[in-house]
Amino acid sequence: MTTPLPATPEPPASQTPPPADATPATWEAFLEKQPAEVKALYTSHSEGLLNTVKATRDERDSFKKDLAKLAKNAEAGSEAQKQLEAMTAQLEITERRASFLEDAVKPEIECRNPGAAWVIAKAQDLFTKNGQPDWKQIKASAPELFGKVIANANAGNGTGTPPAKPNTMNDFIRNKGRS
Repeated sequence: MTTPLPATPEPPASQTPPPADATPATWEAFLEKQPAEVKALYTSHSEGLLNTVKATRDERDSFKKDLAKLAKNAEAGSEAQKQLEAMTAQLEITERRASFLEDAVKPEIECRNPGAAWVIAKAQDLFTKNGQPDWKQIKASAPELFGKVIANANAGNGTGTPPAKPNTMNDFIRNKGRS
């Protein structure tokens, strides 16, 4: 004889928990739900990448300081000083562009063409006082560069012809009736 299982009370509709397989809203939420082993693997993997990024940025900052020091120590008005100042200015432009492109590819920005957005932002000086891109103004200036990226893909892409219409069960029955 089996004993009946106790009934589990249903939570009120307002407190219904999300299904266990629901997609987390953020990466952090997803990672938080993972077992300790997965978290450790992720940390060890990303730690190397983050250290590389930090080292690269430190090298860049050191290079920038060295250029500024050399330009200051160079003879005033000399060709060397002019070249060092030009290199420093070029480095700052490159840093600004890299930062812009890094922001532009973020999903929340939804930039379809970061290169064109950079050209427009630079030409119209669409940056905030602290040098960050003013995304609202950039989007207002060129709305066609923003929005969800939708892949133009189907089985016929690249062949010049659309894919053949798939046969349905009705087509199969009709063809059998004709023969």
